[in-house]
Order: sequence, then structure tokens, then C-alpha cells
Amino acid sequence: MTILPSVVEVVLPIFMVIALGYGVGIRRWIGESSVQGLSIYVFNIAVPLLLFKSMSVVTLPEMLPWRGVIGYFGCAIGLLISIFFVARFWLRDNATAGVFAFCASYGNFIPLGIPLVLMAFGDEATVPLFILVALQAPLFFPIMILIQERARAREHRDPMRWPVLKSVIRNQFLLGIGLGAAINIAGVSLPPVLVTSLDLIGQSAGPAALFTVGAALSFYPIRGVLRSVAVIVVVKNVLLPLLVWQVAKWLGLPYLWQAVMVVMAALPVGINGYLFAERYKCAQPLAGSAAVISMGVSLLTLSVVLALIKA
Repeated sequence: MTILPSVVEVVLPIFMVIALGYGVGIRRWIGESSVQGLSIYVFNIAVPLLLFKSMSVVTLPEMLPWRGVIGYFGCAIGLLISIFFVARFWLRDNATAGVFAFCASYGNFIPLGIPLVLMAFGDEATVPLFILVALQAPLFFPIMILIQERARAREHRDPMRWPVLKSVIRNQFLLGIGLGAAINIAGVSLPPVLVTSLDLIGQSAGPAALFTVGAALSFYPIRGVLRSVAVIVVVKNVLLPLLVWQVAKWLGLPYLWQAVMVVMAALPVGINGYLFAERYKCAQPLAGSAAVISMGVSLLTLSVVLALIKA
């Protein structure tokens, strides 16, 4: 099977940024505290502001194509929840099980999915593409945050009451999504200077997150997590796209919707899995290694998916 040039053009630059971070970290040109500071910038500032800006300007069709939306996210979120309940017995730790399940079901939509789908299918794919991109974080993040906050409460033997719910509600990601959506619904236009500033910060989020993953991996031993990473990669790169493909066919969706849904499902593990792991200080080697190895495997799996779809 030939690896398609279109896949290489999108994936290879991302690999290079991660490799740069790893090289800088392994040479100890950057300290562990600096890596943690950079991850705080990404998690607490850059990504929330990126989500805020994206949600404030995104344009959704008047009538959402609910069959496609429910078909895709029914598969992805159903997989997230199912894997979490299985993994919690296998891993004996709810927080790690949450990271495991999130990585196995959350795709790298923005840095990989958008350019790859537009390159493969053109502007006609814009509507299904951006609907899936706009809804992934608002649907996935509350589940992941709730899992982690409950795990933290159990670790400290606290009841699952208002303090935990308050932590969920006040999470930076959800605040960015919620405030952006509120401005969008209210029809408020952001001042051009503010939009430009948010764009600059948002553009730094992806590269900074990738660099952080590479640098962080240089400080963690990864041999102990490779078996779990292999399971995540099989589920995310192979099982999820097969499941989405079968559901899309069963729903009788148009060809373009089916194609976009399957390609998005076949994307490698999203970098936000590592950001959550770093934020909650659990399973960082698992999440970081899963993102990198899944991305490498996706050179082949995405090429197979695109070849079959276009056949």
C-alpha cells in the first residue's frame, strides 16, 4: 500500500514539531519546569481563547443534519464511555482509564483533519467538516472533565457534590466554549483588534502543544505504557473508522458525509488527550506516546481509508 503524498504533507510537519520538542528536551536545553509552564500556557490560555474565538464566529446551517451528527458522535462518545468502564477495571484507576478512553476516541481534528479533508474532497466538504470540528470539543470535554474531577474527588475522599460540579463548570475549556457560543447566539461581533489578537494566540496553540508533547516525552519513561498505547492505536486508527463507516452506511447518508465522517474517525489521537493528562497530572506518558505513535501509524491507515473511499 502506497502512502499518499496528501497524507504525508499534513502529518510530517506535525511530526517535525514534536521531534524538535523531543530533541530540545532530551538535550536538556529546556527544563521540566519550563515544559510544565508551557503546558499551562497552552491549557489555561491559548486553547480556551482559541475555542472562544472559534465558537464566537462559527456558522452552522439553520438545520443541522442530525443523522450525520448523531451517527458520528454516537459512535465516538459511545466508544469513549464503553472503553472507560472496561479500562477502569483493567487499569484500576479511574483517572488513567479516563485518559485511555479519551485518547481512543478523540481525533486530531484541527491540525490534521481540516487540511486533509479539504485537500482530499475540496470545498464541498466544508459543511460536514466544520460541523464535526465545531461539535467535538463541546461534546467530549464535559465528559472528560467530569471523569477527572470525580476521580480527584474520590482520591481525596470527597463526595461528588457542589465543589466537583463547580470545578467542571469553571473549567477553562468549557468557559471558552460557552462564552463563545453565547456571543455567537447573541449576534455580537467582536472588535477587529480583538479578533486579530485572538487569532495570534490561537495560532500558537497547536505548535506550542505539539512542541510540549515532544519535550514532555523526553522526561518520561514510555516502555511501561506501550501495551496500552498499542490498544489505543488499534481502537482509534482502525476500530472507530470501521464503526463509523458501518453506521454511516446504515443511516443512508450521502457519499460526501460518509467520506468525511470516516476520514475524521480515522484521524490519530488528538493532542488534547495529553493536555488533559498534563492538567490532571495522570498518565502523561500514555497520552503523549499514544498521540505520537498513533500519528505515525496514521500515515498508513489514513492512506488506506482515502484510497478505499476514492476507489
